[in-house]
Amino acid sequence: MVYSEVAQMEEPVYDVNSPFPSLELVYKYRLLNTPDKSVIGLKVTFPPGACTPPHTHHGASVAVVVLTGTVLNKMNDEPMAVLSAGESFYEAPGCRHRISDNASKTEEASIIATLVMETAKADAIIDAHGPFGLVMIDEEYLEAVMKKMAPA
Repeated sequence: MVYSEVAQMEEPVYDVNSPFPSLELVYKYRLLNTPDKSVIGLKVTFPPGACTPPHTHHGASVAVVVLTGTVLNKMNDEPMAVLSAGESFYEAPGCRHRISDNASKTEEASIIATLVMETAKADAIIDAHGPFGLVMIDEEYLEAVMKKMAPA
């Protein structure tokens, strides 16, 4: 995919029928020099055409690096960015991640997201919901996403 072609794309609107990315907890460590905080690493793999609903991360600071492929990214009301392997971005606490999509309909994309957040909150969320709980889906999409995820 050529950057200029992607850069001229219209911003996609979340489609609940698109595939979800997979999410894998790759590490979780307490930060000894920062009381009550942990650093958590998540590998997110986007199949072709996959996207994540608009979301936040429970007040975490999040740094992301694109490992493979190309992703579309939009934070708050900033312009949509197109990021390829080796590029990175930062989500400030409370930031609304409005677009988090694989730019390709034919190629997989993957990222590593590193979250820094309160240890007690992270532990409670992961224990109750697994790593997917760290993605707090916007209320307007939550019901549709829950229906999609419900066993048939």
